[in-house]
Amino acid sequence: MNRVLKGMFQQRKEEKFPKQDNPEVIQTTATTRRELIKNLAVIPVLGVPLFSIAKKTGWSSFAENNLGNAMDNSLTASMMAKPISISELQSQVPKGKIKHLQISRLIAGGNLISGFVYSRDLLYVSELMKRYFTDEKVIEILGLCEACGINTAILRCDEHILRILKEYRKRGGKIQWVAQTYPAKEDMTNIKLAVDNGAVGAFIQGGIADKAVADKRIDYVAKPIEYIRSQGLIAGTACHAIEVPKACVENGIEPDFFMKTLHHHDYWSAPGPDRKDKGYSWCKEPEEVIAFFKTLKTPWIAYKVMAAGAIKPESAFKYILENGAEFANVGMFDFQIVENANAINNILNSNLKREREWYT
Repeated sequence: MNRVLKGMFQQRKEEKFPKQDNPEVIQTTATTRRELIKNLAVIPVLGVPLFSIAKKTGWSSFAENNLGNAMDNSLTASMMAKPISISELQSQVPKGKIKHLQISRLIAGGNLISGFVYSRDLLYVSELMKRYFTDEKVIEILGLCEACGINTAILRCDEHILRILKEYRKRGGKIQWVAQTYPAKEDMTNIKLAVDNGAVGAFIQGGIADKAVADKRIDYVAKPIEYIRSQGLIAGTACHAIEVPKACVENGIEPDFFMKTLHHHDYWSAPGPDRKDKGYSWCKEPEEVIAFFKTLKTPWIAYKVMAAGAIKPESAFKYILENGAEFANVGMFDFQIVENANAINNILNSNLKREREWYT
């Protein structure tokens, strides 16, 4: 079996672009747009029957005893809810603006779609994602996003994504693509690939921007932003480190938007003094980030908002929107999309205690 799978993966391995890790696709089918819409009618939630049986037989006691209240604040809890259908959508996700573009406040993220997942100690999860997110499943997800008013997706710029987007558009899909790009110092080849394939915006991948600033090569941030904008796209940079937007301000670099990680630390595996491994955090300095963006007038797309699935959507959205972000970029399974759309609608319609002005 391993030999067969190796053969199935070989062709995709030879087509990777850029050279960073990219998922292998093992299934591609061709259904009609009518079938796609039909499939979106009911979105099942995985694990409901099994969890019900486990509760009756006591299987869940070990996890409950060891995790305490962790499930109350995690995506796991929401996955155990009843099945969700598109008919349960309360209203379309509202939109903001970055320059001339109308962008939904909830943006579909691309890490899961591309097989990238922060699985903590679970070694099999990345492979599981690659098998779950077939071309057909991704097309279904993008269609459901559009049905919920999520009009923008942030996806990698590589052959895997380009192939899926081409098929999705052929079936009538209209979702806007903001490309995560991989400029190599002064080489803009990957950005040009995004431009040539219909991206409406592009940004520098966060790790690349973090390294450029750490290496004191701010020109590796400034030049790609300038090039993206020269092609008529909205231009930005992502980052994990707060030093990136600080360096942009200090050097007079004005992107059209920033993508900066933000989440609170109120979750079971978060950093803490009692954790030898310092815990899991994709935003190590949330208070510093919040304080910095209060003085900044650039639109802010927050990402890693659920700390890789450890924080429940309502808690994550409330935190980032109250603390200054204009948009939430969220990787989602199909069974989470309607729920997340409803959650962000509820938060936006609540009495948000937001100090930062809406810069869109």
